[in-house]
Amino acid sequence: MPNDMAAGSIPIQDFDVLRDDIRARYDSLPKRLAQVADAIMAAPDDFTFGTVSSVAAVAGVQPSTIIRFARAFGFHGFSDMQVVFRERLRGRASTYQTRLDALRGPDGASPPATMLLEGFAHALEQSLTRLRAGIDAERLERACAVLAEAETLFVLGLRRSAPVADYLSYLLNKLSIRHVDVRSATGMEDEIASFATHRDAAIVISYSPYARRTIEVFNQFQAVGVPTIVLTDSPFSPVVPAGGLWFEILEQDFQGFRSNAAATALVMTLATSVAKIRDVKGRKR
Repeated sequence: MPNDMAAGSIPIQDFDVLRDDIRARYDSLPKRLAQVADAIMAAPDDFTFGTVSSVAAVAGVQPSTIIRFARAFGFHGFSDMQVVFRERLRGRASTYQTRLDALRGPDGASPPATMLLEGFAHALEQSLTRLRAGIDAERLERACAVLAEAETLFVLGLRRSAPVADYLSYLLNKLSIRHVDVRSATGMEDEIASFATHRDAAIVISYSPYARRTIEVFNQFQAVGVPTIVLTDSPFSPVVPAGGLWFEILEQDFQGFRSNAAATALVMTLATSVAKIRDVKGRKR
């Protein structure tokens, strides 16, 4: 069991640093504290605005465990840790303006477009290089096989993941692969997902901060045994499937602007591989 931080130590004040610390220490946390970590990483906004009791209820632990968790990471209590989560939200509104400001030179001048192009292109190259180096070939083949056997593919990606999901749906349409786009303008994702069965398969794309709707639909897929392939950014993501068919997508950014290069390359691979597998099987009949 981890000990509380030494008295007088300065607790972490940056949300990203705290999140990384939680991930780094996750395997050494006692079961109950790990439950709290799972709940916090899945829905940080609940921790931001909740009470000790409400957060404990979501995590499925006693309120005292929430306080123990905060102290394990150097805070005096729940309220002190909550401040870090609130600061995270406070900076959201100005995030893109801050990123634009970071692009300016020391004299305040805007950078030339060619410099921006070079920066973005380099970031995309790094994302793709990391994808190629880190891909599990056997897992990729298994994922393609699962998708190829499915009657219908259910595709879900919200917020930053939406462009990747849209492009995947476009490819599946062009390749004549039956699929359903789960995203709904009227908020009916759960109703759409309810049509999925164990004979189908789902592709879920989600990055931190994970959309609550995505988590809910993912859990819905898992509950009824829908084979699910996931693209996400952490082994501690709340949408890592029990079957283990998930891929860690780490997109490089340029001055805070992050692409979807690696995710797009991977969904292109999945879609075309499924089409090829089905084409070969069709020729053998």
